[in-house]
Amino acid sequence: MSDLEAKQSTLPVGFFHGYASASYQIEGALAEDGRGQSQWDILLTGEDTGSDACDSYHKWEDDIKLLQQYGANSYRFSIAWPRIIPKGKSLHLLLPTLS
Repeated sequence: MSDLEAKQSTLPVGFFHGYASASYQIEGALAEDGRGQSQWDILLTGEDTGSDACDSYHKWEDDIKLLQQYGANSYRFSIAWPRIIPKGKSLHLLLPTLS
């Protein structure tokens, strides 16, 4: 590799090497801790459900270790709305889940 190629492949200082996830694809634990149903729970059936997904709900500590191992310095994750507002439009928030 030439010096020019090396410079072009080096990330600039301050670059955020990050990852992102989507709640339904990684969370799992669809019926735990008061989580309500989402439209995906109703639409997807059979083997295509998010009931297990990657089980990040239970394995989040392992997920953080992997992110550190990969050199991530940022991570954008999502939490399923039914975990926050389990009854849909109701303002009954499920705060213990968020703590």
